Amino acid sequence: MAANGVGLTESIVGAPVSNQGSYRYRGGMGMIPSAEFAVFMDDFMLSFIPTTAITNGPVANTPWGWQGAIIDTGATISINTTAAIGANGVLTLADATASEGASFYGQKTLQLTAGKKFFMETRFRTDDVTDNAIQFGLTDLTAVTNPEDLWTTTAANLVAFGILDGSATVRMLADKSNSGSTVETGTVAITANTWNTLAIYYDGANLFGFVNGKEAEKWGQAAATTIPTGVALAPFFGHINGDGAGGALVAVDYIRWCSQR
Repeated sequence: MAANGVGLTESIVGAPVSNQGSYRYRGGMGMIPSAEFAVFMDDFMLSFIPTTAITNGPVANTPWGWQGAIIDTGATISINTTAAIGANGVLTLADATASEGASFYGQKTLQLTAGKKFFMETRFRTDDVTDNAIQFGLTDLTAVTNPEDLWTTTAANLVAFGILDGSATVRMLADKSNSGSTVETGTVAITANTWNTLAIYYDGANLFGFVNGKEAEKWGQAAATTIPTGVALAPFFGHINGDGAGGALVAVDYIRWCSQR
């Protein structure tokens, strides 16, 4: 039993700070829900996607536990059952033609608070890193028409991280008080057909993007006018094909976040 009497060792209650420099955003943050940290993880192990809405229950074509989905004609969100990729719970977002895709989002139950730490992390892979847009993060825009509206609309409260059509190098987008989103380019490119772990980290004052545990972006714009603190935001993950022939696939292993209370 731990010294504090809760029956769990500190390395489980709170992630230890890494001495290797990787995944430093996890250090000192909660691993399980507690009075100090709000914690969520969806590894899609037990997820299912109903084809029709259930009264007072899941929304049609939306992963269990999420608020809704925006799916273009010809695109799909499904449970991956391929042994090489789908083991241990994986969602697949697929498109059929160019400029099509799908996004899913949760309730507006999260917010960035000055002086409080927050991170959001996902693990995914895709077969196309140069003609594909893949973004995840927080947004206040959920009643939209297109999957990419969650991160491309010029006026919103949002923080998003991933890749945009035309480059495998990561990009971060942020906007506050509907002043017009800004895009910054990171220092790391992701690799096709390889699992990549991306994270958004807010340390209470500054915003960062991480790729496979390494810092790849530190937000350089004025925090007061670009980081949406104190606003109710919804978590999301989305994908849209660029101008290619279509048929791109994105496999999502998990999405998780931790917020200091």
